[in-house]
Amino acid sequence: MSVLPVTTVRTSFPLSNQRLLFQLNADQIALQKQYDQLSTGKRVLRLSDDPAAASRAIGLHRSIDRATQLGRNAASSLNFYQSTDSSLSRVDNALIEARAVAIESAQNVVSEDERAAFATTIDETINTIFASGNAMYRDHQLLGGFLNSQDAFSRIGDKILYSGAEAIARTNLGAGETNALNLNANQALGALSVFHEGEKLHAGVNADTRLVDMRDGDGITPGLIRVSGGGDWYDLDLSAATTMSDVVNLISGTEIDGRTLTASLTIDGLRVEYIDGLGGTLAVADAEGSETADQLTILNPAGINPPPLIGSGISPAVTGQTRLSDLANGDGIDLSDGIQIIQDEKVIIVDLSAAENISDVLIAINRSGADIRAELKGDEGRIQLRSMKSGSDYAVGENGGDAATLLGIRTATEQTLLSDLGSGQGIALNPNSPEISIIRPDGVQLELNLEGSDTVRDVITLIRDHPLNQDTARVLVDLNEFGNGIQLTAPPGAAPLTIRQVGSSNAGLRLGWIGEDGADHVGSVIGPVDTIIGNDFNTRDAGGTLDTLLRLRQAVRTGDIPEITRLQAALDVDLDRASRARGRVGVWTRNAQQLSDVAETRLISMKSQLSDEIEADIATVVSDMSQRQLALEASMRLIGKTSQMTVLNFL
Repeated sequence: MSVLPVTTVRTSFPLSNQRLLFQLNADQIALQKQYDQLSTGKRVLRLSDDPAAASRAIGLHRSIDRATQLGRNAASSLNFYQSTDSSLSRVDNALIEARAVAIESAQNVVSEDERAAFATTIDETINTIFASGNAMYRDHQLLGGFLNSQDAFSRIGDKILYSGAEAIARTNLGAGETNALNLNANQALGALSVFHEGEKLHAGVNADTRLVDMRDGDGITPGLIRVSGGGDWYDLDLSAATTMSDVVNLISGTEIDGRTLTASLTIDGLRVEYIDGLGGTLAVADAEGSETADQLTILNPAGINPPPLIGSGISPAVTGQTRLSDLANGDGIDLSDGIQIIQDEKVIIVDLSAAENISDVLIAINRSGADIRAELKGDEGRIQLRSMKSGSDYAVGENGGDAATLLGIRTATEQTLLSDLGSGQGIALNPNSPEISIIRPDGVQLELNLEGSDTVRDVITLIRDHPLNQDTARVLVDLNEFGNGIQLTAPPGAAPLTIRQVGSSNAGLRLGWIGEDGADHVGSVIGPVDTIIGNDFNTRDAGGTLDTLLRLRQAVRTGDIPEITRLQAALDVDLDRASRARGRVGVWTRNAQQLSDVAETRLISMKSQLSDEIEADIATVVSDMSQRQLALEASMRLIGKTSQMTVLNFL
């Protein structure tokens, strides 16, 4: 505490009064600060009070604000996780109950009343899972997409439509990265299941192909390459190239050892040679730090391979902007006939005549009116189809052309495995007899033994190559031109073309030739030929928990034991999915709790540091204030005495 000394030398009255008034003012200001500290408990109220401490306090305030927000985030996340866990708990319990019902109802001796009771129980499990799928917390869907404020699932007749989203919210809990806040219905309930994953599409290289799209999306990094004709090396800068035409133009016309290079595009790469077409030495290497020649697969540093150097296997990735004319390795595909989407026996024709690229195709399918969502699968270059309506059967077939096959999304093809027929139940074979008998119109009988056949193509080959089917009256077989199925044709005769299922085999049923009643399929004359048009042999389930339960309810009502047995395995998958989803939420909960505890501990520590920096020591403040009051009183007394003095006091 600073106090000015009383002057003892001869000074003027004005100077003495000024010194005393200054001391009085300083005491009053200091005393006011101490009053402020005593009333607020703060030692630092302004930056000027203690700049160093104030600077540290500002940093601590920011850290405290962040820790406080992280704590709020953790608390909100924990509440969201707890609500999600509660919903998934109900799903788990419902699926366990449904599986128990499936096991009981798979018995041969079950009365109609018992089956009705079992179906009612499954109805309750469907209602429970339906409600859990639509559960919300703070106006946000727990499973139907975070940004979706409406019900994700809705009933349409005896089926359930999913119209939710897959949006995943993320929050900052202080772990260095954002944490997921919710699951979507696909992760928990299998909604929007992929019912068909198409064949990989292949795009050819053209002049406009971007380097970043080459090598199936891994891209080509433009850089410096070196070329030589056996003598000196020449640098060729490709760093400005962005498309394959740029690469061709930058290479073409380059002079090395008196010869001119030329480059051209192949179906899946680049061709580099001399413009005269003759052989010789053509060495190509990457400059230091460059990988361009290697990525173009024209690397030939020692010149061992003679020209032309052909880089191949670097086809571009198929993206939404890939033109249809570039597909089929550059040959292009014709989709003018369109495709058929068959949903619950309703045929929806998708017009693709105006489509120019993959995005146009996806948009046309998604706007067709079918409960389907079509999308490209990542960077794999294949179209995948997701189901939106549980309880529906789906199929994609032709509409008189081959558009579905060219797009790789026809669901019933010659490559379809026989073991996949009947929703994965396969074909039952006869032990000592053929499975199918085809009776031609001329009376010749073709017996088909499917032992050793693996695919639909094998069955078609058996018919085509049958020893009794090599004459002019032979039966022709192919896939249906419209929709899906296998079509048989033969010249008309005295009797109709007939397909018969032999013994206990279900091969005719599985291949779409025979109905559920097992009766012979008799053809009819269409135009100049006797024709049998088979049904779709590979329809797809929508997939997902609700789809399984809807099918199980129907199977229990009708007593379809093979179907119940199949659906038991599907229930196991659904229960495993839901349990894994719940386990994931449990891990998130534990992590959020740990991060919350860390944030709370850090918050307490920082508040303690902040207290040390800016808060006042009350005992010290009271002591200093007492001394300052004494000093103030002394100053005032001294001013009072000196103000009464005259010149006579100094005589």
